[in-house]
Amino acid sequence: MKISQQIKQQREQRHWSQADLAKRLNISRESISKWESNTALPSFTNVIKLGELFDLSLDDLIKGDDNLIQNFDSHEPEPFTRLSKVVLSVTGLSFLGVLLASIFHLSFNDLRDWLGFPTFIMFVWLATTINWTKLNRLVSKRTMIIATIALTLLMIPVFTDMLDSIIRGAKAGIDWNELHGYR
Repeated sequence: MKISQQIKQQREQRHWSQADLAKRLNISRESISKWESNTALPSFTNVIKLGELFDLSLDDLIKGDDNLIQNFDSHEPEPFTRLSKVVLSVTGLSFLGVLLASIFHLSFNDLRDWLGFPTFIMFVWLATTINWTKLNRLVSKRTMIIATIALTLLMIPVFTDMLDSIIRGAKAGIDWNELHGYR
């Protein structure tokens, strides 16, 4: 039996609508419709989730669907995933930064002063461009809480340094104005 028929049969046995099944899988109802009409195939991750939801082994779920098995066989894993590319890029840029800092004899304090504001801008940019809905589906609540605490702890020194610099700059401007008779 094809997986499209299997999904529809199992869903109807449980008296679930396509929207009910989609909600349980955290996907769109349209995806379920495409699977059942055999116009698209579920990902391997979704096949595993379907097996768990329907209490079926993967063998029972996909047995007889040669297209799905061929689809799984044809997907070669990428040599570098998106995450590994990001990790390699950050590592390379960090190495380049250390190399440039040593060439130009920059101290840690100089680097921190130069990178404080760009770090803040990157943090704000990252926070506004993340697809929080997708991230929420992929990551457990515990991981999100730990990541939020870690990012907050990492950003506290940046915010305090920025605030301290603003206050010192404002105070220096006020002292200079008073010294030269401006008010």
